[in-house]
Amino acid sequence: MSGRAPRAHAGDTRDRILAVAVQLFNEQGYAGTSIRDIAERLGMTKAALYYHFASKDMILDAVVQPFVEAFGHVRDLSRVDPPASARSIIEGLVDAMAGPGAVLFAFVNDPSVIHRQIGKGDIASHQDAIVTALAGPDPTPLRLLRARCAVGCVQAGILGTAVARRTLAHASSDSAARSGRGTDGLVLDHPLVPDDVRREVVEAALDALGNRSGVS
Repeated sequence: MSGRAPRAHAGDTRDRILAVAVQLFNEQGYAGTSIRDIAERLGMTKAALYYHFASKDMILDAVVQPFVEAFGHVRDLSRVDPPASARSIIEGLVDAMAGPGAVLFAFVNDPSVIHRQIGKGDIASHQDAIVTALAGPDPTPLRLLRARCAVGCVQAGILGTAVARRTLAHASSDSAARSGRGTDGLVLDHPLVPDDVRREVVEAALDALGNRSGVS
């Protein structure tokens, strides 16, 4: 029992670091946030933070990891026998983007961060596998193009809607401040977008794929 408590405490501290880091990335941007900023927000020393994460890049990797794993689960849908339907794959992709992928919302003002992360081996290979699965066996160049458009539709639909919701929240907050009313804050809760938006994104992606029936 005595050996488990320190490990559990270390895990709690890591979770706190990641949560505060995401909050600061959202507020100040990734480039504008330093290790010192994160440590000060947590009320700990930089040395204590470095014990858990050796660099800001390592914090970023840990923040994005749940999304990478969710993306991997969607990729796995393309490897089952018989293959999953296009609708199932797209629904899984929407769930990944609106759930664990919500962390990407913290980097909407730092597109280079998103591009750098998506360009890394795991995410890039997962996306290639998903595109290949959506394109179907022996795909033509047109089918591959449509598959890429379908994946792009999901990514832009989820994050674009989240950005629009945040813009509206900012406008409401400014209006409340001018009128002297309180505000509920600007941080979006999970899921990143409501269910009706997720359903519309699925249908739009199937339209882009040219496969309304959702059958692979």
